[in-house]
Amino acid sequence: MIVRVERTVPFARDAVYAWWTDFREDDHGSRHAPASSHREILRRDGNEVWLRDRATRPAPVTLQEHVVLEPPDGYAVEARYPGADVHYAYRFEATEQGTRISLVADIQPRHVGRILLPLFRGRVERYAARDTDYHLRSMNQDLTSPASGRGPPR
Repeated sequence: MIVRVERTVPFARDAVYAWWTDFREDDHGSRHAPASSHREILRRDGNEVWLRDRATRPAPVTLQEHVVLEPPDGYAVEARYPGADVHYAYRFEATEQGTRISLVADIQPRHVGRILLPLFRGRVERYAARDTDYHLRSMNQDLTSPASGRGPPR
């Protein structure tokens, strides 16, 4: 199953890339986030980052993620979910309006996921859009507020 989400924001591509790849432990810590999880940054090595997300909502799950940064165009992630292998990428393209952000996720079900994923396709697509929009609201606040609580990207 392929999931796509595309949005355009009024910020320069370099600022979008810097914000989006500034992985932090509290990225899903807000009560407004569609998922509730605690992120551990396990290791960084050049353009690679290894993460562990321990989610409690929408379902309790621990995910290991391998991120490959592709500055300034985006990044790709490989993750193994309980019922699927997921490969997704965010791409950032400069436009006259700012930056087009595109998410493409390739979800390959395994085991019980082969039965459940087709049943929950709409929910998965809506979740991807809600999660992207949540991050866009956070980015908008951080990039337009001079006294942002997130601070500058690291």
